[in-house]
Amino acid sequence: MHIRLLCLLLFPLIANGQLNVRDSSINQFFTGINYKFNLTGGDLNERWGFNHSIGMDFQYKFKNNLTIGIDGSFIFGNQLKDTLIFADSYNSYNTITGLNGNPATVLFLMRGAHGNIGAGYVFNKLGNNPNSGLWINAGVGYFMHKIRIESLYDEVPQLEGDYRKGYDRLTMGFATKQFIGYLFQHNYRFLNFYAGFEFIQGFTFFAAIWNPKAKKWVAGRKDSFDKLENFSLRPLRLPSMTDTGKAVEPIHPPLYWFHCA
Repeated sequence: MHIRLLCLLLFPLIANGQLNVRDSSINQFFTGINYKFNLTGGDLNERWGFNHSIGMDFQYKFKNNLTIGIDGSFIFGNQLKDTLIFADSYNSYNTITGLNGNPATVLFLMRGAHGNIGAGYVFNKLGNNPNSGLWINAGVGYFMHKIRIESLYDEVPQLEGDYRKGYDRLTMGFATKQFIGYLFQHNYRFLNFYAGFEFIQGFTFFAAIWNPKAKKWVAGRKDSFDKLENFSLRPLRLPSMTDTGKAVEPIHPPLYWFHCA
């Protein structure tokens, strides 16, 4: 299973003076910021171990509890599992030789991103008020990742220039995402969040492959299937909207909350 451990920052909460979440379902715009600890699946698991991501999402809930939104995450890590990629760069002492003839310090880091647009529905029959409940949504987007090669203090010709374009294993493609969880909104707006399980599938391909005749990396395609599965918990900033779409003044002082887990 892919699990997320989160550092969370809760923004000031803004309540609606004309419509109350306790009494009726209302139009709402909310945002969330999150840190995630990720485990991988599919072909992605053959290349990378656990990784991290920092993301943000923007959601809008209609009166009928339908939701639409967009979200995005920057992915980073350093747990490279497929060491055979760089096997020809190591010498008999299991080090990489730099241009000066000395062992070079080279880092192999994961860099990636995921963006998504989706829609869902809040089943408020299971909620503590008409604006809370079981939340299910799904979406489509784009997923990419690559190996970032860093040699800050040494020149390593065999890992630079055109060679790097192939070694970085740039992989990208269409992605789908599903989420099932619970949207909680406190009756007096002191705490608002949603938590649940999220599943991402990336139908990706290599952006470059090795051409033995030309002896260089060229644009190409090698399909792969990447998976991310996780538990997600996100605090929300909730500027509630009136029927005219205008935000109203808060009826409670702003509340800040910071938590690391």
